[in-house]
Amino acid sequence: MQTLDCNGLSEIPTVLRIKQALVGWTEAGGEIGVLVGSHCDHDRITGSLGAMADRVRLVSAPN
Repeated sequence: MQTLDCNGLSEIPTVLRIKQALVGWTEAGGEIGVLVGSHCDHDRITGSLGAMADRVRLVSAPN
């Protein structure tokens, strides 16, 4: 699994980084783990990813 560190970013830059990573990730069905800040709204991020959301696992960093 590829991991992406977006801790400290707001939702919009996080979504953009995830989409960039997914476009570059060629492994069929590959999942990406994304570290996000505890302030990030997981529902908003996954909602913005649309059909790509099923390939992303969001994990919040501790405070």
